[in-house]
Amino acid sequence: MQDLDWNDLRYILCLSRTGRIAGAARKLGVNETTVARRIARVERLLGIRIFERDARVLRPTDSGQIVIRRAERIELDVDAIKDGVTSADSIAVGKVRVTAVPLVLNYILIPALPDLLRSHSRLQLELAADHRNLSVTNREADIALRMARPDNDYRAVAHRVGIVDYAVYGVSMARCPLPWITYEASWSHLPHARWMAKAVASDPEARISVVVVNDSELALNAVRTGLGRSLLPCRIGDGVPEVCRLSGPKPVLSREMWLIVHPDLKHLARVRAVIAWIERLFSERPVARQTELTDARRRI
Repeated sequence: MQDLDWNDLRYILCLSRTGRIAGAARKLGVNETTVARRIARVERLLGIRIFERDARVLRPTDSGQIVIRRAERIELDVDAIKDGVTSADSIAVGKVRVTAVPLVLNYILIPALPDLLRSHSRLQLELAADHRNLSVTNREADIALRMARPDNDYRAVAHRVGIVDYAVYGVSMARCPLPWITYEASWSHLPHARWMAKAVASDPEARISVVVVNDSELALNAVRTGLGRSLLPCRIGDGVPEVCRLSGPKPVLSREMWLIVHPDLKHLARVRAVIAWIERLFSERPVARQTELTDARRRI
């Protein structure tokens, strides 16, 4: 029997994470025929089916799950070898994939990214904006940022990196109470959506905006265009010149920010560098602009 090729196993892992040949081809930078050929090669060498079609998605068979788990182990070992060779002097080299909701990536991580890359010029950051909880144990991401402690990724290492304060924001020129920009029903379990639901229920004069969103960045953009008011993270809302706090200087809600990482990746120099950078970012709690605190005296 021919020997298995690590490059073939890379295709297996990528397809297991995307579920589609087209998605794996895009991620690997090859055509779909190449992906299909590499998968077929491994199946032929092992004499098993690794994937089976479930609706429009390819899912691993029981035998495929065994292959994938072993391939993930090899992937981690290869990463460790690369890191040991290139980072013996503690220089962070290589790619780190970070996932978070779009608002966090766009308004917290990306503005601070130049400082990280100046300090680690051989580092490459891959940012994945996604509301889904991408799995670090399945290598969908190397590092995940979430506003809740993970309760189902038991193999992952998680720790709290900071507190995210929330306040009510609206445009500064509003002369009457603004309608609430709320979230669709699928978001009703989230703390900031629950807070707004209670605020609306407790105010008989409260108006609901005709705009309902399923993303915090959409809520921010709706607020900044004057469509209404909404609950937003203070460190983001305070930095947007078009809006101000309407709920006063004190936060009305606080949420924890958690960082999750694969236990076998946390020791890699490139991953350590990104973790340290994120920890510094969230250890800072910016002070609101003084003009906003003055404007906040108006009635919500």
